[in-house]
Amino acid sequence: MDAPKPPRRGGTLPLVIAVALIVLILVTLGATSPRPPLVEVLPRPTPTATLGPEVPLPSLNPLPSQSPVYPMPDVEPLVLPGWADDVVRILAAVALLALIGTFLYRLSGELIRTERRHAAEPTGAESEIPEIDDEELVEALDETVEELRLGMAVDGAVIACWRRLEQAAVSSGIFRKPAQTSQEFTVEVLSRAVVDAAALEELAELYRQAMFSTHELTDAHRDRAVSALEALSAQLSGRAAP
Repeated sequence: MDAPKPPRRGGTLPLVIAVALIVLILVTLGATSPRPPLVEVLPRPTPTATLGPEVPLPSLNPLPSQSPVYPMPDVEPLVLPGWADDVVRILAAVALLALIGTFLYRLSGELIRTERRHAAEPTGAESEIPEIDDEELVEALDETVEELRLGMAVDGAVIACWRRLEQAAVSSGIFRKPAQTSQEFTVEVLSRAVVDAAALEELAELYRQAMFSTHELTDAHRDRAVSALEALSAQLSGRAAP
């Protein structure tokens, strides 16, 4: 009878090595793989706004819709009477005539002003001779001389006499230029009447002093006024004589 053989130790060694390798691989894989956290933090839910009931928007149509229960009444169109057209035509004609009349009125006024400007301008070398009543001027001058000799204030007598000369100049028909003063106009008109220029200028100077001077005229001015007035009166009297 054969004796039993002892078991082989070399056959189990590879198996142990293989199992050890498998365990080592599993441990290595477990160490390198991500692990889940021990405590999981759950996010808080985000609160959501609760919307109220939807409010209806107002209608953009300002006119109420026609209700079938209450229909709109029928409106008859406006009919003008037959004479309305005639009235409109008459008013238009009157307005047109008024415009034409206004235009003609302004045109005539402009023509008159143009004629006056042309009449005031000298034609050639001759000047327009004014129409002056020499007898009236002589009467005014002689009355002033008499008043001065009776002792009347020189200022008042000269001013009154010059005012009468201004009235005669205005009545002469000569057009007064817009830039002329009454004194300048009077001197120009009487100068055209071929009077003594020196005597006229002397009287004009006395008038300026009587009007604008703060001092009263003296007896010396009285004598100058009488001389100028007598010279003018003598010349006008000679012209007025037949």
